[in-house]
Amino acid sequence: MKHIIMANPVSGRKKGYQNAVIVQKLLKKNGIESEIFCSKYAGELTEISRKKAKRAKTRFYCIGGDGTLNEIVSGIVNTSSEVVVLPCGTGNDFSRHINHYRSLRKIVLTSIKSESSKFDIIKLNNNRYSINVLNAGFDALVAYNLKHFRWIPFISGTAKYNLSIVYTLFTNRNYHLKIKTNEFEEKSKYTLVAVSNGKYYGGGVVPSPEARADDGKLSICKVTATNLITKLILLPKYKNCEHLDLKPAYINNDIQTISIVSNKLFPLSIDGEVIFTTRVRGEVLPGAVNIVKIDKK
Repeated sequence: MKHIIMANPVSGRKKGYQNAVIVQKLLKKNGIESEIFCSKYAGELTEISRKKAKRAKTRFYCIGGDGTLNEIVSGIVNTSSEVVVLPCGTGNDFSRHINHYRSLRKIVLTSIKSESSKFDIIKLNNNRYSINVLNAGFDALVAYNLKHFRWIPFISGTAKYNLSIVYTLFTNRNYHLKIKTNEFEEKSKYTLVAVSNGKYYGGGVVPSPEARADDGKLSICKVTATNLITKLILLPKYKNCEHLDLKPAYINNDIQTISIVSNKLFPLSIDGEVIFTTRVRGEVLPGAVNIVKIDKK
């Protein structure tokens, strides 16, 4: 099996390459030779991982956040290649879901003696994928506005998300959406819609506590239209996972397919990358990617 370290050079306060070198040295000390690839443009890691995965079984080491992981897994869907997820980005939410440790060194050393497991992924229209959370509305706008705070030094990724939440609150937007799944169909005005494969997003927020990335199902959390006062009351509870029995939040599990459509553009976040669109369709692909889960040793 080949070993390739895939790095987003601007991740982790622009320490992507430095972290990649640390990983390479740890692997070499344990008798594993590896290559380093640093991305130069968006989508390059998908191109590289797809080419490498076709040639031989490869273990990729993801140096970056959820967006970097998205690029890598998008290139290895339904192949024998696999990924070790290292928390080197802003939110590192999928890493929270599968890794017992936060230490880069501990994860690498534990991964050496660990086998990969099969995880689900969401296939979207236009041959895109989401490994963690697909979200529309307020929280997607939070992810979009994160660009204003991403480069602030000496504060954590969670603190940056909190700043973006406060900034976004002043827009007080709600969105007319039509949602259709294999379980229900409805049309209403929503503050946010979060479709979860992984459990966490937004720096540790848990929209659907029962979400698991290896059960062949998606979970959806919908928050119907709210005014500014309701948002101020609901958001702290939402962040602390105290929204489960509160209106206007509703959770549905056992989702396999979903479509979200609107007559107007709405913000859609795909593992942290935000686009503005009028429609998206997704379906879960059970066990389509191999990821090394780091359990307590």
